[in-house]
Amino acid sequence: MYSTNTKSILLDFFSFLKKPTDQQIHLSVKDRLLVILKLLILELLFTLIIVLPLDYLIDEFITIKTPGLDYRLKTLYSIILLMVILVPFLEEIIFRSVLRYNSLFSKYISREKWNRFFPFLVYSMSILFGLVHASNYYNDSWVFYALSPLILLSQLSGGFVLSYIRVRINFYYGFLYHALWNFTAVLIIPSIILLFSDPLIDQTKIYNLKIDENIVFHQNEPQKISMKIEDNIIYKIEAEQFYLQDILDAVYGKEKYYVDEYLIDMNFSSKQGITKEQFKKILEKEYDIE
Repeated sequence: MYSTNTKSILLDFFSFLKKPTDQQIHLSVKDRLLVILKLLILELLFTLIIVLPLDYLIDEFITIKTPGLDYRLKTLYSIILLMVILVPFLEEIIFRSVLRYNSLFSKYISREKWNRFFPFLVYSMSILFGLVHASNYYNDSWVFYALSPLILLSQLSGGFVLSYIRVRINFYYGFLYHALWNFTAVLIIPSIILLFSDPLIDQTKIYNLKIDENIVFHQNEPQKISMKIEDNIIYKIEAEQFYLQDILDAVYGKEKYYVDEYLIDMNFSSKQGITKEQFKKILEKEYDIE
């Protein structure tokens, strides 16, 4: 008898990790939703306690670069359609749809052979799911590949959780979990962080700087940038709805420096002007620029 208390869910999940079995559980809709909600909370805690500290340590050895999304894909509607609905659905079809014995498979393989093959299938699809997400980064150094199991730990662990839900409940609850995870990671958590963060305001006798960070790109608002730079002296930078990376590229040249994906509004002014190196040091008070 399957219990929906947290301890029982964890015990069954770890038993599944140890030796995956193609066994479905029969629960009410309410209990199914309760199971995926508890797993979502547990995975968020795992990310907070294990994954994020590891990411911090890895950053000491290597800069993990992520390409910025096209601005058109950064809108609220695009994020929900692509990241929350379409991508999770396609990934569940590709990596999890095969994780149940059915009438089609029965024509080619007996249930007994399937049961022996099933653990390998779960492991391989879960690991492949994690490794595919290496394409989220661009880095060709040997250190990146050596540390990739740790860099991709969140995706690898997520692959096993999704496999567990797909097998124990069904495909559609796996998709629901995947969609909820992406929605939480891409929109909810960044929005909460931004809600409790103040704009960057740095005012001195020499310059004034204000930066507001945004979660999504607003298509109904103008995207514009204006700069006054003479002889490598910066007097003004005004930008609305630009990635900080794109601003760095405009000031210093393409790909000379790297910074994480921040969609910002920037207003910088200096009557006497400052050097490009001074401007970089000002930004480094708030951002890690490599």
